[in-house]
Amino acid sequence: MSNQRIIAAQITYEVVFKKQNLSELFKQRLSENLAPEFKSAVKALCYDTIRHYLQLQDRWQQFVKKLPKDKLVRVILSQALAEFYYQQKPEHVVVNEASKVAKKLKKRWACGLINATLRQVLKNKEYKPKDEVAQYEHPQWWIDQLKNDWPVDWQTIMQANNQKPPLWVRSKKPIESAQKHPSIEGAYKIEAQIITSNDDFLSGNLSVQDVSAQLAGHILNPQDNEHILDMCAAPGGKTGHLLELNSNISLDALELYQNRAQKIHENLHRLKLKAKVIVGDGSQSDAWFGGQKYHKILLDAPCSASGIVRRQVDVKFQRKPEDLKAICETQQELLSSAAKLLAIGGRLLYATCSVFKQENSQQIKLFLNSHPEFSEIKLKYPFAMSCEFGIQVITGSQDMDGFYYCYLQKNER
Repeated sequence: MSNQRIIAAQITYEVVFKKQNLSELFKQRLSENLAPEFKSAVKALCYDTIRHYLQLQDRWQQFVKKLPKDKLVRVILSQALAEFYYQQKPEHVVVNEASKVAKKLKKRWACGLINATLRQVLKNKEYKPKDEVAQYEHPQWWIDQLKNDWPVDWQTIMQANNQKPPLWVRSKKPIESAQKHPSIEGAYKIEAQIITSNDDFLSGNLSVQDVSAQLAGHILNPQDNEHILDMCAAPGGKTGHLLELNSNISLDALELYQNRAQKIHENLHRLKLKAKVIVGDGSQSDAWFGGQKYHKILLDAPCSASGIVRRQVDVKFQRKPEDLKAICETQQELLSSAAKLLAIGGRLLYATCSVFKQENSQQIKLFLNSHPEFSEIKLKYPFAMSCEFGIQVITGSQDMDGFYYCYLQKNER
């Protein structure tokens, strides 16, 4: 188990202090020849430590005179507490293994500090967070943004963000042993498992997709012979869903990066479905647009991912408040490009996996001010909140990811 802890500590260090992407680190550090159980244990420890890092560090920091300069030592302490509080490992195991990890990572000098600090934390049963960052396990700017956007629901959102996410799937046939979503046809919550070895997944009967994301296909409701664009399509979950709902459509799946476009091909191959996959920039349509305007466009825009942080735990450490400005500029560029590609009478579905209004209803307000030919088609679902424009699924509502949708129609000028 020590080797698993060593790799987990190194990965967590890269995420928390170097702002690296967790999925990419898993690919780099967890080679294919490692046992699935080994990889699962490393991933689980990384997720628990990173998800709760801001609280875990505060727990042990209250017992040291000053913060250790060595950031890897900070991670070893926090990871040990993650094992105790979130994986129910015994106290003696947590303390002993943390010292072993420190020695293996050439931090022998810190073993005394690690040992003494952990024993103090674990002996002290009363924990009071020093501030909101430790209490809610989010950066302060994020907390302030949620308070401003959702004055009633901000705590609910953060509480949901700090939970392990459920495994929602989209299934072509009923799953008797699973929990069916009350509103979304074909959506089921199943037990956590390595899905790539599931027979129904391999045969294309089942796809992993959060129920919030499944809503896109149902809103668009593809009809026979419609020409549809999935504008930021990778990895192809919504592309596949649209074709499952109606294969008698002409579907273009656009993706900026070649390696991500390959994921769309792989998903379509597994599902035994066909679409035209285009590698191109949605905001530079002159380079790839064939001339035939679309009846419907799905723009699942790049965003902060603030609605799916329970799945992408590294986002808490990667995002900075100034990132939102650049993200919003990209979103406006994509919206303006989509407007040109849509036929008169056509429909545009704007979506993000964000709960920040700056990326959502405020973006639509800005877009409609500069595109008066568009009008909103009102959406209403029991699990979503109505916004000035569009609807917001709050993270955790019916155990769904945080997602925003706004459905627009292009009219004659």
